[in-house]
Amino acid sequence: MVIMNRTKWVIGLGAVAALLIGVRMFLVLGTPKEVDPRTRIQQIFAEGKQAFENEDIDGMLQFVADEFSFGGMDKQRLRYQLLQLFKQSDQLRAELGDLQIEIFAGRIVVRTPIRIIWRDPNDPKAVNSQDYGVVEFEFRRFPQRKWLFIRYDDWRLVRIEAPQMGEIPL
Repeated sequence: MVIMNRTKWVIGLGAVAALLIGVRMFLVLGTPKEVDPRTRIQQIFAEGKQAFENEDIDGMLQFVADEFSFGGMDKQRLRYQLLQLFKQSDQLRAELGDLQIEIFAGRIVVRTPIRIIWRDPNDPKAVNSQDYGVVEFEFRRFPQRKWLFIRYDDWRLVRIEAPQMGEIPL
């Protein structure tokens, strides 16, 4: 009888240990790996550009912090302006120049020339474009969650500044 209880206790302890090891492995494998900041910013720009051209507002805004500001516009106003732009334009494309990336403690500033090309739905043969000059983007690290309980830090856009114009007319 004592041997039977001891066996159950050892099996139970082994099951708990296996469960704890399994949870730990899940957390380790599920946590996004730390990526070089320059590489991560280049990924964000590539994914954001693709989302813009696919008219995927949520895909674009996943990289925007809640504290975002641009010409008095917050994240919700940006969502609305993008929705209006996508309704009024066809075949949007974005051309970006080389990314000039400056890394500071806790923030990254990126400068790049931007040009937007689109077709007017009322005149599909006409191609329109707008050069915005060099636009500055500021990113900061923010804590993120994956699957509600895995915490990690990632870069989010907090500010856009376009010194060569008053505001990008989204």
